[in-house]
Order: sequence, then structure tokens, then C-alpha cells
Amino acid sequence: MKNKKQNRDKDINKNIKVLHIFPPNFKTRFGGQIIFWKGCFSLWDNPEVTHLVLEPVNGRLMKARDAFDFEYPSVQRITPIWERIVWLFKLFYFLNKNKKNIDILHLHLLWWWGLLASPWAKWQHVPALYESILLEADTPSNIIRERFGKFKVWCLKNLKAVLAISPYLAEDYVNNGFPSSKIFTLINYVDDNIFFPVRSLEEKKILRKRYNLPLDAIILIFVGSVKERKGADVLIEAFIQASLQYPNLYLLIVGPNQSNDNPSLDKKFIDNLYFRLKESNLLERVLFSGFIKNRMDLACLYQASDMFVFPSRNEGLGNVVLEAMACGMPVVVSRLPVLEGVVQHEHNGLLVPIGDSQAVQDNIVTLINTPTLARELGESARNVIQQAHTFQNWQINLIRFYKSLL
Repeated sequence: MKNKKQNRDKDINKNIKVLHIFPPNFKTRFGGQIIFWKGCFSLWDNPEVTHLVLEPVNGRLMKARDAFDFEYPSVQRITPIWERIVWLFKLFYFLNKNKKNIDILHLHLLWWWGLLASPWAKWQHVPALYESILLEADTPSNIIRERFGKFKVWCLKNLKAVLAISPYLAEDYVNNGFPSSKIFTLINYVDDNIFFPVRSLEEKKILRKRYNLPLDAIILIFVGSVKERKGADVLIEAFIQASLQYPNLYLLIVGPNQSNDNPSLDKKFIDNLYFRLKESNLLERVLFSGFIKNRMDLACLYQASDMFVFPSRNEGLGNVVLEAMACGMPVVVSRLPVLEGVVQHEHNGLLVPIGDSQAVQDNIVTLINTPTLARELGESARNVIQQAHTFQNWQINLIRFYKSLL
């Protein structure tokens, strides 16, 4: 017993090599959690853990910071099935070749062929985990209904652990027969050295000039893909109605709005939004920026705006909500279970029923008419981020989680 404890302590104290398995198209396909980890790898400063990534083209093992030192191409692409199959063979060839250099396997994909790494890891006695990021998408309640769903759930149950980015994702796993001891919750961090409040009204005007935004307008900002799941239609309807009261109200939509940026976008859905704006004579007051690759530019757009509105229908957490809060913005977001753990109604933000454009409009109007409330909500939002969602706190908790797997 004593020798086992000594061996375990030795494993915990050594440098932990974590191999992250991302989809092979992580460099060519936009994704919120890919961007999140891109930032994480660039900030990581604790020598206790070395993050490694399998380079998808040539199958080389690379330090994650180097592998993620890339810019997204102007045209995004979906990986065809034949490329996925080739990648699968590369993956297992690599895993077998380098199994002695891997302490933990961290899976970021739900493809069944990628989840085959689960039984491999169990056979090789390599602790493996899956990171769950989207409620009703990569949680068991939804997975079980998919093609190969039962097999996917079986693979997930054979993992050493599941890392959920919100308590509600974790709850879904427990409710579907996963032992609570295997489920770990770690809410994402925000880099508050990038995302912070604008310092003055003068600085806000300077930012508006830099990004060609109207100087004296009330600017709402939405960050995310222009799709139904993100509530873009709810946002547009609320904006149209609120604009009847405020002729200087503008809407800034930051995120993919065409298939080049995100192949999964529904062109008909987006065309309908443009039609609604055009028939309301508001097209010129909605600014579509497209996908912003540079995080500093994104932070500046938050700072240049007055209010963050995010009526999403489903999220795993919503990194953009945390970013807006870090920038000290008043936020209006859907009353999603995953967001209620972060946004407390009338304390650090405003919550609205899912799909309710009237409620979104009413809360926009409330914040415009009561600037003191808007300021207080923004300040409270910033405080929450600084207290609970900094990178250093997140890094400490992730290391603690990794050590618990050894």
C-alpha cells in the first residue's frame, strides 16, 4: 500500500504530458471552443503540465502552443468522410507509437471514430477524458438519439472522466447513469488582460472612429454565428421594435454570416433576416462585421459598444457572455440553465425567456432609459469575472483535475 501511494505521489509531482485530440480540421473550421483553447495554450505558464497536439496533416506530435499558432483561412471547410477515416488510422498509429510519452488523453471531438480512442486508452491504462461543451448536443440525453449514439455513450462511459464546462452539462451526464465521481465541472475563463472595460467616453469615441462606428449612436453588440440556435432572429425582431423609439439605435453583429466563414450556416435563414431589416428600413443601422480573427479587435468592439445582447436558444456556456461581462458591459441574455449559473438577474445582467423578442426589446429599452442601472450591472459583471473566472484560477483547477486522474 505504501509503495502504491509513493508511486502515485511520484506520478502527480512529475511533468504531466497531456495529449489533446482535436478534430483534424481544427485549423480550417471555426469553433468557439477551439478559439478558447487557442487562447489557453498561448497563456499557459505552469511547467507542471505540457500540452501536446497531434498535427493533423503529417501526424507529428507538437507542443500545443506551436500547433495553435495559426490564423483561420478566409474560407472554412468541412472535412470529408474519407479524410476522417485516413485521420483515424493516423491517430491510432501515432497513439501506439507514442503511448509511453502520453500521461493523459484529452478528447475534444464526438465523432465515433475519434471516440474509439476511449477503449484504446482503457486497454493501455492511459487516463482519458472527454470535454463536454454544448447542452443537448454532446450530452448523453441527445447523443443516445443519434446514429451510433449507444456506441458513443458506451465509449464515453469507458473514459476515466468527463470535463463539463457548466454544471448543467455535468448534471445531464449524472442523470444518464454516469457516476458523479467521474464528472468534473470547470467553467471557462476569460483573459481579463484583453477583455476589460473602456476607460472613458473619449476612448470609446476613439475606438468608434477606428472601427468606423457611428460616434453618437447607442450601439448594441451581438457576438456569434448568425444562426437560429444563437437567436439571431429574436435579436433582429427586438432591434426592429426598439428602433421605433430610438432613431440612433444601431446593432453590431460580430461573427460568421456567410458559408465561407461557417459552412453550417443556413443561407435562407440569413436572407430572411436581411429581408426583415430591409422592409423595416433598418439595414443601414445593422453592421455585419463577419468573423473577427484578432481577439484584441474583438475586445475593442465590445468596448466601443453600449450593451451586449445574446438571446441564444442553446449554449454550453457562452464564452462571449463572459467576455462581455469582463468588459464591464450590461448584458441581456437568454434564461438558459447554463447561463443562470453566471448571470444573476438584476445583479450582474438581465435574463429573458428563450425566444421572447418582446422581453429582449423591453430590457434593451430599460437599460437605455436607466443608464445608472446599466452602469451598475456592468460593474457587477466585471467583478464576477475577476473573482471567479480568471485564467489563473482556471489553470489551477485544471491542473488539480489532471492530477486527480493519475
